Amino acid sequence: MNEITEGRSYHLNVGLIIGNKVVAAGMESLLQRLDRVDSILFWDSRLPQTWPWSRKWDILIVALEEWHLLEDVEALDVEPLPLVLVLGDNIHEYHAEDLARLPVNGFLSLMDMSVETLDDALCRVSLGDLPLPTSLARQLLASKQAPVYLKHNRAVRLTSRERETLSLLADGMSNKQIARRLSISTHGAKRLVGSILLKTGSPNRTAAVVTAIQIGLV
Repeated sequence: MNEITEGRSYHLNVGLIIGNKVVAAGMESLLQRLDRVDSILFWDSRLPQTWPWSRKWDILIVALEEWHLLEDVEALDVEPLPLVLVLGDNIHEYHAEDLARLPVNGFLSLMDMSVETLDDALCRVSLGDLPLPTSLARQLLASKQAPVYLKHNRAVRLTSRERETLSLLADGMSNKQIARRLSISTHGAKRLVGSILLKTGSPNRTAAVVTAIQIGLV
């Protein structure tokens, strides 16, 4: 991937897997308005063999409806997937095992989509954050799904600082935003988030929020 550091301009190649032509056209229009986007590729999900392995794509935006197809792409084991942003507003309909199994580096809300929110999400995922719009975080908070990836109902003990961090994670905040809210360094925020993932046995931030809801930590 291109070198990406905070405060430095960079350029991205973005792939799209969006079956709805209206949504696809709208996303393409927004991406074309962003200076950081160099090129845009549409992938026909019906033809997995056409995946452009010969090109280097930094970020893949996939519609929620096509998200499950990435499991098959990973099985090809030809080239690592780029960073994955999932586009949709009904992630609560997915079971916890899907959130843990399918590749994801962040989420985009279609209802809240704008040039600004898209640009922010591209920037944040490139810097290693997991963008989670507040509207989608609230869906997870209201979800009654069982976190099936937890092998047993073990007790999870968090420090008061970790509980604060978990609450901010559930609000969809990035590490930088958490650091600012808690008046700590970004490194300190990353350490707290990492500790939460470890203690909840979660593969990613979204799974950690789902797990925390189910065991009463949020």
